[in-house]
Amino acid sequence: IRDFQIEGMSIGDSALEYYTESKINSYNKEYYKSKKFFKITIYTKKSDYDTLGLTFKSKDKKYIMHGINGALTLDNIKECKTRKDNIIKELSEMFVDAKKADAGKRNYAGDPTGESKSYSVYYWFKTGGFIEISCYDLTEKLAKEKNWIKNTLNVGASSKEFSDFLLNEHYAQ
Repeated sequence: IRDFQIEGMSIGDSALEYYTESKINSYNKEYYKSKKFFKITIYTKKSDYDTLGLTFKSKDKKYIMHGINGALTLDNIKECKTRKDNIIKELSEMFVDAKKADAGKRNYAGDPTGESKSYSVYYWFKTGGFIEISCYDLTEKLAKEKNWIKNTLNVGASSKEFSDFLLNEHYAQ
């Protein structure tokens, strides 16, 4: 998973190699359940993505990245799916030993009406952690209500530790 990069950054890198501590701390921290991890969102213009999300352990002064994701706003879901398919083709060549899981079309969890959809493919690594490539197709109503973007391509990676936390604590029922 360390071979996967977004904007030159990899899981396990220190964000201090790319940003100052004061810059990292200037961003709003979004804490996950139990506050073990937090995420910052960086709005960027000099990138393949509109936003970069970086996830850290809460008390880590080295700011080791346990999650990295890039999100790109697109005009429509068709364009999103085309880009997603191109990324999947590239990743399938890079990560032949990873277990690929296509979650297909699902109801987007953030929409209680079930009308918004997500289309996700995951690469699970034997050493732990995963890469996710998703398209989100939100209803106009939900996007407007939440001030979210209607059509988004999201590409991200999670460390084993963060992946285990998400599966066993954060999303556990």
